[in-house]
Amino acid sequence: MILCIGCSVWLSANAADESPAVVADAVTLASRVAELEARVQALEATMTPKAATAKPVLEVHSESWCGPCQIFKRDLEARGEVPIEVRYVKFSSRVPAFRWTDSTGKQVTRTGYTAGGLQALIDEVLNGNVADANDSE
Repeated sequence: MILCIGCSVWLSANAADESPAVVADAVTLASRVAELEARVQALEATMTPKAATAKPVLEVHSESWCGPCQIFKRDLEARGEVPIEVRYVKFSSRVPAFRWTDSTGKQVTRTGYTAGGLQALIDEVLNGNVADANDSE
C-alpha cells in the first residue's frame, strides 16, 4: 500500500491520540488511499501500450578527424528531420562506418560517404527495414 508523506506525518503525529475521531479519520484515510490505489491499478490494467513506431536505426561510427563523417553530419543537420534514428557511436574499429540491420536481421555495414549522398543512405536503411515494418502490423 502506498501512503503519502503528508498522510503518514498526520498519522504519526496523531498516533498517541486514540480518540474515536482520530481513529475514524485514520481508517477513512487508509480506505481512501486503498480505493485510489485500486483505481490506479484498474486504469493501468486497461491501458494498452501504444505500438512503438520505431524508426530504423542507423549507427554512425565516427570520430572528429573523419572527413566523410563530418560531411555526413553537416548534410544531416542541413536536412533536419529524417525518417530514421541516427545514433552516433564512438569510433570502434579501424574504419569509420555506417551500420544498420536489414529486413533479414543481418547487420549491414557501409564505409565512406560522399557529400549529397544522405538521401541514398536513408533510402538504403529504409528499404532494408520494409519487411520489419510490415511484419509488425
